[in-house]
Amino acid sequence: MCHERNLPHHSIGLILFVVHIILYLETSPTQGFMATRQAAILSITSLVLWPLCNLKSLAALAPVSMVAVAGIAATCVFMYQRMASGAYAAGGVFFDTIASSLQPSFDAVGMAYSPSMLVLVGMVATAYLAHFTALDFHNNLKDNSMKRFGTLVGLGFAGTALINVAFMAFGFLTFGGNSAGLILNNYSTKDVGATFCRLVTVISLVGSYPIFFKGIKNNYLELTAKGKEITEKMEKNTSRGIILLLTGLALVLKNAGFVVGFTGAIMGSAIIYIFPPMLHLASTARRMEAGVLEKTRGVKIERLISRAIIAIGAILGVLCGIVAVLDSFFPGVL
Repeated sequence: MCHERNLPHHSIGLILFVVHIILYLETSPTQGFMATRQAAILSITSLVLWPLCNLKSLAALAPVSMVAVAGIAATCVFMYQRMASGAYAAGGVFFDTIASSLQPSFDAVGMAYSPSMLVLVGMVATAYLAHFTALDFHNNLKDNSMKRFGTLVGLGFAGTALINVAFMAFGFLTFGGNSAGLILNNYSTKDVGATFCRLVTVISLVGSYPIFFKGIKNNYLELTAKGKEITEKMEKNTSRGIILLLTGLALVLKNAGFVVGFTGAIMGSAIIYIFPPMLHLASTARRMEAGVLEKTRGVKIERLISRAIIAIGAILGVLCGIVAVLDSFFPGVL
């Protein structure tokens, strides 16, 4: 077990190990299982993600987070440069180095009327799925106060919105209807800039994985412990179970776009549209029953709006989920 003061070096070393794995898989002539994505997933999970998810303190990931943020900004600049230069357009330097299914395609499908647009609706919902980590962010914020936390949330959400819009715009304007679920898959393996962006994306994903993992684990334990003391053994077993489940899904599901779209459709719709109005309805009903809240016309309208939002969220969740499945596994249906 590493001492607290050595954790930053330990974590950065693990992240760099991931980079070495990715570089090896992209450049090595090795054939067979060791050159497959399954080998990469199992290696990264067992040698990197598992140790990181067992860190007592996530403060060690702060330097990694800063590198990841800078890398995402660099990726955005890279995508704009490739779009503006026409490097992937017909006749461009990288046009013939990618599969025909990934080459730019425009005006082939009426995107404005395609049901596949619902996949994008689901994907957008994942951009703000950080509710379950809000308490941890607040508690770990230096000199935390509601004002400072509000500033952090405002800047975080605004930055997320801008970067998501930029990524979608630059990616679609470069590849059109053939844009992959994970847009970096469209770029050539011979494009050095794209390789760099893939590496910083790996750093970003690996560095953020333990943060979301901790939120999921803590919430699961709170729901299942039912007032019992949460022991170290319970935490270890829960960590193993979640890691095994997620790794199994990663080995089976190859389309990152489906994972993002389906997760956004189900969990995004629930967290954004369904759970908040359900809490509002439960809260107002309890307060009216206790005589604290008067059943005025305004309250009735608010409760009616809450029910309408729940219905809209349920419809969006079902429709977006179905379309995500069809678009990934039965594209001919759409």
